[in-house]
Amino acid sequence: MVKTKIIIVDDHAMIREGLKKLLDMEDDLYVIATVGSGQEGIDAAIKLRPDVILMDISMPGISGIDAAKTIRKELPQSRIIFLTIHDDRAYVNEALKMHPNGYVLKDADSTVLTDAIRTVSKGGKYTYSKVNECEDSEQLGELSARELQVLGLLAQGFSNKEISQKLLISEKTVKNHLYNIFKKLGVQGRTQAALYAIRNNLC
Repeated sequence: MVKTKIIIVDDHAMIREGLKKLLDMEDDLYVIATVGSGQEGIDAAIKLRPDVILMDISMPGISGIDAAKTIRKELPQSRIIFLTIHDDRAYVNEALKMHPNGYVLKDADSTVLTDAIRTVSKGGKYTYSKVNECEDSEQLGELSARELQVLGLLAQGFSNKEISQKLLISEKTVKNHLYNIFKKLGVQGRTQAALYAIRNNLC
C-alpha cells in the first residue's frame, strides 16, 4: 500500500504529538515529520517533499499562510490543509486568498481530518467550518443554475473576463450575476463567496 506522506506544522508540541499519534493509527497515512514553526515547515517540506502538509495559521515568526505561499511556489504538487482554531471570517478569508487544498478546525472530529487528508491527496478540496452551516443549504436553493455556474468558476480563481469567455456571456452580465450571488448568500465579496462554494463542493 502506498501511504500518504504528511508533515505537521504547529507551534504547540502537544498538538503535534497528538495529531501524529492519531494519523499513525491509519494504515494509509504516514507522518514523516512534525515541526514547530513556519520556517521549519518550509525547510522540511522542501527536503522531504510530502504529499500533504497540515499547517497551523497562527505561529510566531513566519505565519502559516506565508509559509504555505512559499511552499506552494517550491512544491506545487504538495497539498496544503490549514488546521486551525479559527473559524471567523477574517481568518478564513485571509487563508482562502492563497487557495489552500483544505481548511479544517482543530475541534473537528478526527474523521473530519482523515477525510480531508484523503480528499486533498486525491486532488480534491476540503473545507470544514461551523460558520453559517445551517444557512448554507437554504441559501444554495436561492441561486439560479447560471449563478451556480458563475460561483463555481469564481471559486476556481477565474476572473470576470475568463468567466464571461467560458460561459459565452458579457462581463457586465457576469458582474450582475455576482451582485445577485453576493446578495443572496449574504456575503461581502469574492473571497467569502469562494468559501461558500468550497464548503458546498461547488468547485
